[in-house]
Amino acid sequence: MRFKFCLILLAVIGIGDAAVASDTKLQALLDARQKLCFARVYDRAHFAAHPKQKIDRMFVALSRDKASAYWTTASAANSEINPKGNDDPENAEGSAQRQVNIAGFASFRGGQRPEIFSGWCNSFSDPKLKRELLCGMECDRQIGSVSLDDAGRLAVDNVERVLFLDPGDEDSPAQMLASKRALGEDDRNFRLEPRPIEDCIAEANKTNPGWAQQGPPLRERLKADAPFCFGRDYSAAHLASHPDQETLSIRVARDVQIISADRAKGKLGGWPDGATVSVSVTTRKTGRPTTLRYVCSPEEFQWTCTARPCMEQDGGCSKKEGEADCEIFLRRGPKDSMMLGNPRAGLPLEGVCGRGTKTISDDKSYRLEPLPLSACAR
Repeated sequence: MRFKFCLILLAVIGIGDAAVASDTKLQALLDARQKLCFARVYDRAHFAAHPKQKIDRMFVALSRDKASAYWTTASAANSEINPKGNDDPENAEGSAQRQVNIAGFASFRGGQRPEIFSGWCNSFSDPKLKRELLCGMECDRQIGSVSLDDAGRLAVDNVERVLFLDPGDEDSPAQMLASKRALGEDDRNFRLEPRPIEDCIAEANKTNPGWAQQGPPLRERLKADAPFCFGRDYSAAHLASHPDQETLSIRVARDVQIISADRAKGKLGGWPDGATVSVSVTTRKTGRPTTLRYVCSPEEFQWTCTARPCMEQDGGCSKKEGEADCEIFLRRGPKDSMMLGNPRAGLPLEGVCGRGTKTISDDKSYRLEPLPLSACAR
């Protein structure tokens, strides 16, 4: 899954008012438990009374965890992003201490899988509204307000009808509200019952792509300080059945030299963010390995790795072209295997991003098996 990033404009609202923040019942409960889950599954009787409601299931997770990535990914257990990777010990006091992380999973009637929304909640500056938290997300968008009612339910109010629409959409407001993904007129306010945190994680896991169900993430299978070697040598029979495949052999490795270099740069503690790997490819044309080093960043269920020459704008990379054409993606595969590929541009070769130096056609995706370290020492 690729992400569309935009400037984060969400304001911290009233965060300096410690009295207001400490008086919210919801924040007090979070201080005690750190993570909360609330949910409701609506029945036919409810829909009969609320015909303009589109949402039939709503799960909301709230967290005090300073690792904000814990809830902005679908599930910490399946995500490639290390839940502890965003800890900021220098910011243990102050605004981050009062911030609440929110992630919601809402299913439309007849939908196949939940839609996700996530962001941050902070206290209103108006003391009259001290029981409520205002929640927003990236691109200066609002989710709504949350609070605990007298029955201990989570009140989610004033939910934006365009919550699940693309913030970059240039349609008019009327066109946006007519979208199938716009919420209905009866989707403004929800009352959710307390649930075990495991229920929210289970709902989050429904949003995972298929390969995320194939065992532990790469960040757990592979260790920051342990060398590894994955690869595949293609047989004559395989190449005969794939005449457009140029690749004869491929290796993905992380050896002791790479680990030592990453350790010197302080990268091991944030594993796998910033991890370096090498990729060697032997094609029909070259007849010998061509090796590039890549720096990887976890993005939910895959690692996006950028060739080092392209990061440094060497080897003919243009800023516009290099970012996409010099990337590969690593994903978990069945059992102990690893999937590698770049469906858009193939594998860049020789540290150059020009189109004549990338694999194409049948060379866009590879299933690699773990090999002895000696198989990558060449």
